[in-house]
Amino acid sequence: MPNHHLNDTELSSQSIFLHSNDAVVSISSAEKIFYLEQSITAPAGYRLLIGLTNFTIPNTMYNVTDNNNTITINGNSTTIPTGNYSADSLATEIQDRVAEVSLCSFDSENNVFSFTFTGSYVFNSTTMERQLGLRNQLPTTAVSSYTATDVCDLGGITNIYIRLRNLTMNNLDSRGKTSNIIASVVNNTNYGGYIFYVPPEVLYYMINESSVSHLDIELSDQEGDLIDLNGADFNMTFTIHYVKQRESSVRESMLQQIKRQYETKLENKEEKNVD
Repeated sequence: MPNHHLNDTELSSQSIFLHSNDAVVSISSAEKIFYLEQSITAPAGYRLLIGLTNFTIPNTMYNVTDNNNTITINGNSTTIPTGNYSADSLATEIQDRVAEVSLCSFDSENNVFSFTFTGSYVFNSTTMERQLGLRNQLPTTAVSSYTATDVCDLGGITNIYIRLRNLTMNNLDSRGKTSNIIASVVNNTNYGGYIFYVPPEVLYYMINESSVSHLDIELSDQEGDLIDLNGADFNMTFTIHYVKQRESSVRESMLQQIKRQYETKLENKEEKNVD
């Protein structure tokens, strides 16, 4: 029997409980593929709704990652080790590792970084623009010192976008493009804590697919970069409801199903003839 007000059919809703360590395919800590022993299929005239019911993940995500840890001065690039940095510890790391920087200091009152160079150099670029407060300021002219005009942002990942790469939804991203992001989870805990996402109201989305055989999950940050969990696991639950399709679409859906069955019969017949 239906067990949710959105389910207006005689078919029972289903939940999928996932633990990242059980993924059949593990591309990275943020890319997991789970296969279902039995596909969830909507009969002709029905559609599928899917929603993220809950999500638990430890905040093991560094604020300096492989996506934002390079500094280029006078054409020479230096890579800062990934890690979770405070402003002072990051200033020390830059001063110790970047040969062209004789002094890197942090003004705690204004939250800005300053750099003193060993000569008159061009600050070419950095992937740490947001972290160091250098957005839209580089490259500089040849200078012996430079102070960022923007405040630093070492808050790290603010939002975790959960994407179902094998399903099609009509959600939109900030550029107005169609997206299969099913949820944006706010990172509301400090490094080392746990993020518990239990929405007060689960949002369900109608997918274009009539059958779900697997879930291809991707976790990315607010800038679209894959998250590195540094070996940690996550848990999440998806719930799927069945809903009746509008009459204008039922006939098309049934015709598609008949067409697929006919094509399958032709393929089987050809295989038998080959044998």
